[in-house]
Amino acid sequence: MDIVSVKNLTKTFTQGTDKIFALKNVSFSIKPGETVAIIGQSGSGKTTLLNLIGGIEKPTSGNVEIDGISLQSSSDSELSKIRRQKIGYIFQDFNLIPVLTAEENIVMPLLLDSKKINKKHLHSITDFLGITERMKHLPSELSGGQKQRVAIARALINRPGLILADEPTGNLDKNTADEIMQLLLEINRNGTTVILVTHEEKYADMCQRKLYISDGIISET
Repeated sequence: MDIVSVKNLTKTFTQGTDKIFALKNVSFSIKPGETVAIIGQSGSGKTTLLNLIGGIEKPTSGNVEIDGISLQSSSDSELSKIRRQKIGYIFQDFNLIPVLTAEENIVMPLLLDSKKINKKHLHSITDFLGITERMKHLPSELSGGQKQRVAIARALINRPGLILADEPTGNLDKNTADEIMQLLLEINRNGTTVILVTHEEKYADMCQRKLYISDGIISET
């Protein structure tokens, strides 16, 4: 079974009297364990597509399935559960809660799901990401690279089968960005499917597949 199935996906926005197509009848599928880069110019619809796959936005028409579950047929509460349990989201601007420590940010998805914190699993993630010594620090006390590692740990804490990464290196210097990309590839080698939105061709080239988006239309080479 495909972990992601996108079928005839269209997303439009209204601007004055004009209808703007962010996506036009897009279809593709992704198998478990793949790394897929979504690339295109700014404003091409990359983030919109990722948000539709993650159930954050709703399409104008068409459907997305995650592990065979239709997002468009799911209620809001069911969508929230899918996002917490099946999908890990990594944002360009980290999206950490500033008043919570790194550890509290990481375990938040567990608390929202009323799950117990598995300290062994937590420590295995933070050790892998090299942030165990920063767990009691607030986001304001962390570097950009450390913030993104905390965000990655939060995305991994529920053991999702799918990681959605939206320009995760965009706010980082080159060396830190390279390190984050290598971590995402290692996460993939451990069995997690990774979909990466990026404008960096070199990072896209590290993925198994590349989907180009232009004027709302997807093509693959």
